[in-house]
Amino acid sequence: MHLLKRTMNENNLVAIYLVFGLAALGGSVVTILFAASAIWAILYLSIGKIGWVWRDGVRAFAIAIITYIIVNIIFFALNFGQNFASPLSEIRKLAPQILFICAIPVMMRLFLTSPDALLRSVPRASAVGAILVLPLAAYQVFILAERAEGGSGNAIPFALTCAFLSVASLILLLEDDRRLRILGIVGFLSGYLCVFLSQTKGMMPVPLLGLALVLVGHLRHKLRLSQIFMIVLAVCVFVAIGIYASGSYHRLKEVTALAGGAGDVALSRSTSIRLDLWEKGLAAFARDPISGHGLQNRRALIQEFGYGFSHLHNGYLTALIDNGVVGLLGLVLLLFAPLYIAWKAPNDAMREPRLLLALALVLTYAFGGLSNFIFGHDIYDALFLWVGLIIAVSATPKVSDDVKGSA
Repeated sequence: MHLLKRTMNENNLVAIYLVFGLAALGGSVVTILFAASAIWAILYLSIGKIGWVWRDGVRAFAIAIITYIIVNIIFFALNFGQNFASPLSEIRKLAPQILFICAIPVMMRLFLTSPDALLRSVPRASAVGAILVLPLAAYQVFILAERAEGGSGNAIPFALTCAFLSVASLILLLEDDRRLRILGIVGFLSGYLCVFLSQTKGMMPVPLLGLALVLVGHLRHKLRLSQIFMIVLAVCVFVAIGIYASGSYHRLKEVTALAGGAGDVALSRSTSIRLDLWEKGLAAFARDPISGHGLQNRRALIQEFGYGFSHLHNGYLTALIDNGVVGLLGLVLLLFAPLYIAWKAPNDAMREPRLLLALALVLTYAFGGLSNFIFGHDIYDALFLWVGLIIAVSATPKVSDDVKGSA
């Protein structure tokens, strides 16, 4: 039994390195590995090889997940039978909820691994993943003349993934080993450059904000003012070069003009469509602020607006359309649960890395939701759950009877 536990622990760590090392390069590898981990976890739980844990961070994250699922199911039922000829076709729209359900048994399996090992693995693998995908992103932009999308199949989820990898890499700056700090810096710059190459303007502020949080919240006592000034100057130069070299400049001009209050700015088609979607979406929400429209009816509603999208290019507005005000509350509860768990966790040696990881996750998804999905896409869901589970498990102290037969 001890050998089995050790093997599962090793497999957990391998899975984490694969997930974050290949997150941007392999696209849906995060979903595939999550599903495989869930299947094995359910099997081991069913035969009693691992036990259930229901306290502290694990319980808090499980409650947030269950609440989110229940809200979706309730409003799905309230709005059932409106736009589908077949009940089975409509019920299939609940399929993405399965991934969230599977997160709970995966936590039980991750609980076999040392919290320190879990937390230390993520920023290292994130930095490696950001470095590995950069050549592919550069090839897509400079050779194929396309927006970089890595292995994600779409520039927007690629940008969100790289933004997270970039900020998560900064956690390595807390390490004593100089080589790891260098890896963190290179990972941060590589991930950020990939965001520029994706030309996804909504994600471009995220690594900058992440760096600011690290400098102000965790490194201000370790650096002289002159060092901080030089870091800020170097990053500003890097950002300027990245924006122009990647061709993102033209995508930021209209944002700058709009922010400055220019009334005669010529909007791109992408921005015009988003603004029109948001205006019509808010009007639709105002008609049904309590009952919502049901997640299964969202596409039909957007078709009434004159578009063929599956979502409203704003995660918060999408939640309001699906499930009304309660839906937004359920979304926010799940989105900020990792940060709450990290903040309330025991003040152990891994508190700072855990809190930074939670900030990286919540910051990335909170900003990503302003112009695209938050949940409802397999890559988005699986990446969020992987990180959230690691935070929750690492914030749950172990006791001897949590794992059966571990002696």
